[in-house]
Amino acid sequence: MAKLTIKRPKQTFRGYREYINGIALEMVLIPDGTFTMGAPESEEGSRGKERPQHHVTISSFLMGRYPITQAQWQAIASRSELKVNQYLDPDPSYFKEPYQGIDRWQRPVEQVNWYDAVEFCDRLSKLTGRDYRLPSEAQWEYACRG
Repeated sequence: MAKLTIKRPKQTFRGYREYINGIALEMVLIPDGTFTMGAPESEEGSRGKERPQHHVTISSFLMGRYPITQAQWQAIASRSELKVNQYLDPDPSYFKEPYQGIDRWQRPVEQVNWYDAVEFCDRLSKLTGRDYRLPSEAQWEYACRG
């Protein structure tokens, strides 16, 4: 009898996709690393509070691949039974018309503040059983610098 050999390509965790009312929310893995945080004095438009530059080491974390869309926001904000701390307007966005062929529900939500965003994350966590939160300033800068 011939020996059975199974070869599997090495798979690494890169994130996941979750569906809320059929609307995808895609999370991607941002790998750990060290980067220089802040702006050099020579950077046009930078402010003093962005200095001095310093090295920051970041552990890996998950972050949304795209900004939260109006559809994603409405799917969570309209669920009042998920309320944690405050009311969320299910349709806060100013831009409600299609633009350049992009349906408004695919456009990023806007006209929300930090407290609204925290409540959104808390509700999403409550619904899914996963831990959603806003990235720290260092995580945000690290992810943006790529």
